[in-house]
Amino acid sequence: MGDHDGLFKRVFSVPAHAAAELRSVLPAAVVERLDLDALTLSTASFVDPELSASHVDLLFRAPRRDQPDAEPVYLYFLVEHQSQPDRWMPWRVLTYVQRIWDAALREAPARRALPPVVTIVVHHGEAGWGAPRRLHDLVEGLDQLPGLARFVPDVEMLVDDLATVPDEHLRQRPLAPFPKVALWVLRDGRDAAAFGARLDAWADELRALAGSASRADIEVIVRYILRVAGDASFKQLRQRIIDIAPPLEEPMATMEEHLIQRGIERGIERGIQQGLQRGREEGREEGHAQGLRDGLERLLRLRFGALSPEVQARLDEATAPTLLRWIERAVAETSLDAVLRDG
Repeated sequence: MGDHDGLFKRVFSVPAHAAAELRSVLPAAVVERLDLDALTLSTASFVDPELSASHVDLLFRAPRRDQPDAEPVYLYFLVEHQSQPDRWMPWRVLTYVQRIWDAALREAPARRALPPVVTIVVHHGEAGWGAPRRLHDLVEGLDQLPGLARFVPDVEMLVDDLATVPDEHLRQRPLAPFPKVALWVLRDGRDAAAFGARLDAWADELRALAGSASRADIEVIVRYILRVAGDASFKQLRQRIIDIAPPLEEPMATMEEHLIQRGIERGIERGIQQGLQRGREEGREEGHAQGLRDGLERLLRLRFGALSPEVQARLDEATAPTLLRWIERAVAETSLDAVLRDG
């Protein structure tokens, strides 16, 4: 699961958060007739596997307030993660709605009507949603032959285009701090400059996040900012965020250490794999040493920055046992000198 998918699903798989988002985007007349406090989440996904990197979906059912015994309304979140919107999304939505109906019929073969399905596309690309929202907009010739329109299947999506939502409107949504900040970082997190420029405007929400969200939820937000903005950008933003919301300092430091540790572990694994490959190509002993050398160099650059020619020369001359000893130290030591103190 990608960073965007993981964040959205973590937040909006919680029915209370999904209900608040639905209250923000559905027509008021619809909200009045639905019992959004009684949302239930389906575990099924209806997105094509080849599109799972750019689309993620969540399906909820909402009972009706006006007719409690009536068929629940299906509310289908479809999240678009691409920078440029998918022109063919209305056609894809028709396919997904058919799959939802098919699942409903298989679940209750005796039913005599299909449940209503409303699709809410959440888009956070920086350029905004400029693609069609109705299937008929993709069908050629309907403008010249309007009499055909009623015979051609159609579907219209409700698009929550975050790029066009002003900060003040997004902050006014009836969301808890965690989902509200999540929508903001989904919208602006990939652009460190845009994100930094809006930090002051979101200061109150960040403080509210620090004071109300669980440690796990805060770490989800921090992890997303770190991974999407990139290590260099995160370091530039980190102190400003701490100045605005001091309680976020500890989870930010924890997540930074976690990602560094993961990078170290991946570097070690990559070094070992490279060593095995070079061992096959160049001879086992020298190939293993070179693989470890490559992995250690990646670790040192990750932790301590660019390496001097003197350090590079020491790496080039080190034997496999020395390289392994330095790799073990690179996990815990806080300075380059401490890692390379012998050998």
